[in-house]
This record gives sequence, structure tokens and C-alpha cells, in this order.
Amino acid sequence: MSALIASLFAVGAAPAAAIDDDSKPNSPAATSACVGDATGDMMFSDVSEMHTFRGDINCLAYYGVTIGFGDGTFRPEDDVSRGQMVLFMERAAAIAGADAEAVVGDFATTGSDPVNRADMALLIARLLVSANDNVKNNADGTFAVEGVTGGDWDYFADARRSLNRVSDSAVSALYELGVAKGTGMGYFSPAASVSRGQMAAFITRALGHTTARPAGVSIQSDGPGEVLVSVRDANFGPVAGAPVDVFSSDKADEAFKADGSCDTRRLAAAVGGNATRCEIDALDFRTGASGDFDPGRIPVAEGGTTVWAWTGDLGDKVEDGGEGLASVKLTAAAPVMATGTKITTDLGENVERAAFGSTVTVTIQLVGAGNADAVPPSTGATYTVVIRSGDALGTDVNQASDDLSIPPGVVNAGREVSTRTVIVDASGKATFTITADDPDPNDADDAVGATVDWTTVTYTVTIPAAVPEVPAISDTTAGVQTIRFSDAPSVARRTSVTPAAKYLAAPATGTANNVATVTVVDQYGKPVRGQGVLLTSDAGAGSVLPTTARETDSSGTVRIGYTRTGAAGVVETLTANTSPVALVAPAVAGTATFYWASPATALGIGAGSAIHVVELDRNTLVAGAAPVVIVYDDNDQFFVGADASTMEEFEAALAADSGNDDTLEVTSYDPTDSSDVAIFTLSVV
Repeated sequence: MSALIASLFAVGAAPAAAIDDDSKPNSPAATSACVGDATGDMMFSDVSEMHTFRGDINCLAYYGVTIGFGDGTFRPEDDVSRGQMVLFMERAAAIAGADAEAVVGDFATTGSDPVNRADMALLIARLLVSANDNVKNNADGTFAVEGVTGGDWDYFADARRSLNRVSDSAVSALYELGVAKGTGMGYFSPAASVSRGQMAAFITRALGHTTARPAGVSIQSDGPGEVLVSVRDANFGPVAGAPVDVFSSDKADEAFKADGSCDTRRLAAAVGGNATRCEIDALDFRTGASGDFDPGRIPVAEGGTTVWAWTGDLGDKVEDGGEGLASVKLTAAAPVMATGTKITTDLGENVERAAFGSTVTVTIQLVGAGNADAVPPSTGATYTVVIRSGDALGTDVNQASDDLSIPPGVVNAGREVSTRTVIVDASGKATFTITADDPDPNDADDAVGATVDWTTVTYTVTIPAAVPEVPAISDTTAGVQTIRFSDAPSVARRTSVTPAAKYLAAPATGTANNVATVTVVDQYGKPVRGQGVLLTSDAGAGSVLPTTARETDSSGTVRIGYTRTGAAGVVETLTANTSPVALVAPAVAGTATFYWASPATALGIGAGSAIHVVELDRNTLVAGAAPVVIVYDDNDQFFVGADASTMEEFEAALAADSGNDDTLEVTSYDPTDSSDVAIFTLSVV
């Protein structure tokens, strides 16, 4: 196990749906790092024109993330070693504007052992957290993608079964971002090694979510009728304040005169507010701090429209017929028509409170078939937002506690009410913000148990009566939504426990060691430092745990080790209790189930045995009321229900058990004889 272990044991929110043939990433990059000059051939002798990852390999070499080998080869089929991975990620971080130390600081810097897909996913997810504001870490260390929550969040079944919550969330985040595509049949194969070609694809897809773009000017489509222009220096750093001239034509072959200058008669109307097409002038728009410029919606002809972009000094004109200008051809495509909406906030998972003075952003997004983002109808889309601010009684009052058992507020006299009209933009999105100020900022809300102020803000989103053709609010957030603002001091609200492994062998002699990491967060979703935590077990005297509380560190976590004696298989519940606090709702104890497994006997296990752990890459199962370890191979016989199956079909059914409620029977099992033919029968619920 690598040095990553120390950072992997936090628990995150559980994703909702296993990936299948109909699943699609919810937040893929609209643009790519591999455009313009980054698409050139880097002349590796062993990367043919038909190679699956040729474009990714050439792109990575363009940015200097890889230089290949001295003999002119790239060796795309070779496994990526740990030492190579560190170099790749450090170079990629430099290109992406990320903190390399935050990405690989705890990863072993040397070694020829192959990197597995789970480790690569974790490192790339860290890179995106450092380089992209839309990818974040929750307070418990798990990864989140802005706007992808609840039922929208997908996971690979085998990653869910075999990885801890942080690594599993990293894999899921990369899927939602379109960076990880899996290995087929809903698998991610987290323990499999990574070839250098696959590595190139992982990293280049991730770079699309960062500021990495080729040196000079590049242009690419980022939506129907829309382009994004990027200006970068020789080191691929964003160039802010660069004047950008953008022009377009439905007839690209007629856009330039014989002398190489623009034929303005053949060009469309000014794009992005440019005063003079094909000339850098004082009125041209300039790139922002990101080095990018979005000129807005561009009309696209039925046969397509070509858009050019360039930069230069004031007074420069196009003189060479487009030589050196960046261009992209837009094609007319039918936009996704809206059939409904979804509403999300930027509050993290399981966050119960917002602090006074903070701002919560609510996003309304039109969606169409397959929950894809959609554009508004031709007449536009407008929603009415009613926001009511006050406490449960109708006026702001002091409360003796910040008790979550107090029900949400009701609409009555004394509440501050505001009504807004929100217009959905051309991309199908609209946002509004909600905040609340402390009604009594001078009171002494500085200790647990003190009188605190709190305010309930509710909001409803409805269609104005005058525009009934606007898509209805059809997702689960329809109706009155509530956000509670408070100035209560930070108090432990949620505790999670993550063991260091899914299971361990019950010791036949002596003792075995286990470690669990406990994470404590407050009502605002922030880590709680210095919180006392006592870890206990229900597995009897065989598990010996510390009898005194341990304190969490600045990240809200504490690692607690303990020992186990006894050869019998045991299902153990670990419970982490925080030290007594004044507030009692909700309970702050966290639990985790751990399996001490014994070797299976020649009798196997009986029908109806619960399946606890599945490690497909090791052909290993842990199952039974008294957990045993069972290893299978392609010499065995497999049944899914009453139907005979192949080992691959058996494993696919195991991976598809998202509810963990299927059961197993194993007969004719001999753990001492690999040539023995055991019978595995999976009962699917």
C-alpha cells in the first residue's frame, strides 16, 4: 500500500447510481487542452497514425509532460511506474497552474512498481481540486463536482466495493468530468496497472478542465454557436488583457482577398462587439485574468460558419490571408430542447447550516432528454423566485440552542419577503443568491450552550402565469426549500469512521493490528479541531481499543489503532463517539462495519450467505455470518440464479449488486487444491 494511505480514510457522501450503458458524465469539459498546435505529430516511432491514444500522446508531449525515451519511442503499452507517475503529475500540475506538492506530496517519489488506476485517479482528482474551482474536497476529504449531486452522481460498482470512500469518490468525480471512462461493463478496474498510453488519455482529458491551452491564440467551440478564445504565453501561462479580434464568415474560401487582407464584404457582422473586423483597435475586447475571451453567441449558417481569432498590437491588420490565425468551424446542430428543470445549491453534502453573512448560490438549469442541459424555448424562460426570511415564529429571536429538531419556518406575518424575476440565459441556466445577516451581531454567541441567533430562509421557484410554456420544475427539489443561517459556535455534528482496509485476516495466533480514521465535522460542514473521540467495538474482548479519547487534528481527523486476537471470523461494528457536548440533536456518533475473516474450509459456505467484500482484481470474496475468505478462478463453476454463467458474467453480477443484498453459496470448495472445481451460486435480489 502506498504512502497515500494517510489521506484516504475519510468518509464521503454515498453516490447514488451505478454506471451502466446509459450513463453519461454530468460535467464533461466543454473545451480541450489538445487544440491548435497541441495536435501536431511529435514523431514517436512506435505511435502509429491508427493508435488509440495517438492524439493524447502527441498532446502530452507538446506540453512537455512527457518527452519519451532517448531512442525516439514513447512505449505506449508499457506500464507507468510510480517514479514516472510523479514526474508526469508534477509537469502536468505546472501546465495546469496547480500545486504539485498538493498533488503528489505524499506519493512515493521513486520506484519501478506499476501505478494502479485507483492511485492515478486520486492524483488527477487532486490536480483538478488545485486547478479548477468546480472540483472540490468536502470537509470529510471526499471529492465533489459542482452541480453534480444526489441522483446525478454515478459510481463504478467495482470501485465502490474495493476502494475506501475518498478513492471511490475520486473515481466517480473523474467519471462525471469525462476524464475516466472505465474498462467496460460498468467496471473501473481500480487495481489494474496503467499503460503509458492510457496515462496520456487520463491527463489530457483532465487538462481540458484547467487553463492549459497551446501557446499563442487558440479557439474552439464550447457550445452551440459559441466559441472560447484563449491566449497563452510561451510557457502556456494565461495572458490577461490581450486585445482579441474575432470575425466570422459563412464562406471561408471567400473571406480573404488576393493580397491576403480580409474581404469584409464576405464577413458576417461584428462578433463580440469588435468595432473593426480584421484589425486590432482600442475597442476590441480583452482577455480576462484566465487569459480567455468569450465573444457570445454567434449565428451559424445551415452549411456551417468559420470563426477566426487573433491578437496583436494596436493598429495591426490581417495581411496574410489567415496564415497564423486561429480558426474553428461551427456546424448547425439541433439544441437539446428543455422538458424540465433541476435546482441545485453550492452547499456541500450534509451541510446543515450556513453562517450569517455567507452567500448560498442557487442554480436553475433547464434539462432535456437524458437529463442533459437544454436551451430555453424560442420565447425565452422566466421564473419567479419568492424568498422569505425569518425564524419559525415569524420574527428573528434568540434561541437557547441551535437544535436541529426545531422544524423549518412557516409562512406567516412578520417574515421578510422578497420576489425576484429570474431570466434563464441562452445556455439554459440562471442563478440567484441567498444570504442572511445576524440580527444581533453584538450578542455573546461565543460558547457552546450560549443563546444564539438563527434565521430560516425559504425559497420557492415557480413559472409566472403569463408564460405557461416554460418547462416545469420536475426534479426532486420542487417546492419550498429551506436554508438555516446561524451564528452558533462550531459543534460536532457528524462523525464518520473509515477502517484502513475492507477486511483483515483474523489472527490464528498472536495479535493483528487495525487502524481506523475518524472524521468530525460541524453543522457548517467544516472540520472540527481538538474534538475528543472515543472508538469502541462490539466484537467482544478480542478487540482491544484505547480507553481514552483521542483528539482530532486541524483537518478534523484522528487515526486510532487497535489490536485483535482470536482466529474466528467476526463482523465488527466500530463506533466513534465524540466527547459530551451541550447540543444533543442530531447524534454525532459514527459507525463502520469491519470484517475479521478466517480462511474458508473445504465445506465452503451455505446458501443465503451475505457477501461482505468483493475484490474482483484478486478473485476474492469475503462472505458469511462468520466471515471467511474465498478465492475463485476460471476452473470453478458459476451460476447466477439458476443459470450457468461464465466467470466474467458472475463477476458482472457481483459488481451490479449496488444494494449489497445478493447472497452466495459455495460448495465443493477446497482451499488447499487449486485444481478443485468449486461451485459458486449467486442469488440475485
